[in-house]
Amino acid sequence: MLTRSSRSLLSLPAQCKTIPIIGNQGQFFHALDTSSVHAILLRHCNIFEFTRLLEDAHQRDLLVYVNVDHIDGINPDAAGLHYLADSLHVVGIVSNNPRILALGKDFGLECIQRIFALDSTGLEATLESVDTRYIDLLDISPALVVPYVIPYLATPLPLPFIASGLANTSQQVQAILRAGALGVAVTRNELWP
Repeated sequence: MLTRSSRSLLSLPAQCKTIPIIGNQGQFFHALDTSSVHAILLRHCNIFEFTRLLEDAHQRDLLVYVNVDHIDGINPDAAGLHYLADSLHVVGIVSNNPRILALGKDFGLECIQRIFALDSTGLEATLESVDTRYIDLLDISPALVVPYVIPYLATPLPLPFIASGLANTSQQVQAILRAGALGVAVTRNELWP
């Protein structure tokens, strides 16, 4: 399904299942200096404050994902997504907007649809609308619901998934991974690999 490269969250090493959420330069420097970090997610920041750091991440072969719904500096239109992919070496995008993700696929980006699990019925209805032609992974949020909802869904998820939001302890992260998540995106650096 991925057209750009085989680099993907699907291929994360087993010991690197937490994905740092980066919101400032200090966190980005810390992620670059942590050899066990293989992927990061940029969210709630200005992408242009990271131009040099993104080049460093690319040189280090770090997988960089951008939550285009929560980033400043880039509009998630054709020009913005093309710039993310070709100039900033971003591997993938996260959005809850299927139209943006379909457009991202045109630029070879790994596309992750963020889904909010408010309850199991709403989650199942949302999952039925996922277009697997354009989506590579799901991001279930908040992550804390994953152990309580995912194993009990009437039908299995249509795609592999990561989880994000509200995971604050290593025990919570482990429970989410045991419930089937490929990775857990976290803000707290003590939970990074």
